[in-house]
Amino acid sequence: MEVKFWRVGPGSGIDLAGAKAVHCVRGSGRGSHALVAAGTASLWCVLRGSVEVGSPDGPFRVSRRHFLALPAGAAVRAVGRDGADWVALTVPPAAVAGILRGMGTRRGPGPLLFPAVLPIDRALLRTVVAIARQAGDAPRAAPDILLGGVLQAARDAQAPTREWLARASGRTEGHRRQTVLRLLSARNRILNSPFEGSDLDSLAAAASYSKSHFLRSFRDVFGITPHDLVIQTRMELAKDLIANSDLAISEVAASVGYESRFAFARSFKKCVGLTATRFRQDLADAA
Repeated sequence: MEVKFWRVGPGSGIDLAGAKAVHCVRGSGRGSHALVAAGTASLWCVLRGSVEVGSPDGPFRVSRRHFLALPAGAAVRAVGRDGADWVALTVPPAAVAGILRGMGTRRGPGPLLFPAVLPIDRALLRTVVAIARQAGDAPRAAPDILLGGVLQAARDAQAPTREWLARASGRTEGHRRQTVLRLLSARNRILNSPFEGSDLDSLAAAASYSKSHFLRSFRDVFGITPHDLVIQTRMELAKDLIANSDLAISEVAASVGYESRFAFARSFKKCVGLTATRFRQDLADAA
């Protein structure tokens, strides 16, 4: 198996659009970037700072100690933000099968990894750091063993998705995994772009379901309705603005899509348990 290792620094990047081999990219600094070919699976692990990863379901924002797996599909471009330190693996589908066979691991039906931003646990962190060192001047260990360790650790770190699978409809595991994958397309659109394309028609279309079936399935699998997830996502953005900007509460409300400050106030208190003013004051008192 051919594995190529790369390093990119601030403002620089690498274009892997025509690449067929397995690639490991270590990026650091603002503007560090990588372009991954269509039809290639990728794994993005952020050690520090944050990375924005473009996708058909909107731009994923992967923050410190989080990771994102994307299945083979459209081309992907990722860009590091301030203080970014990240590692990306790009793996053609045939190489994934070969790596798993080498480990004696059966892939199973459906996607190996789900497209969701999740925390990096200790096991995944160890394997990512080990393979990232190969992008420098250190002696190179057997790359297939390292890659297999990363894929297995990433699969284990996606333990939260097992609850989704347990609640998904489908006669077989493969059917249930496909159900979760389709619903994740809608969920990711809400999380990535809560102000665009969050109407029921577009979300149901993204999952390729009728509106009634989509609503029922989404609530069953994720334990929340699409509408409530939109509000929850906007409130998380509001909390970040309150904590990290000097915007007035009315300006925060407008920034997260509320024309009425009173409607924003009701939603914020319902989601957070405090008024926005009290939330800001508590942050100031704790500083």
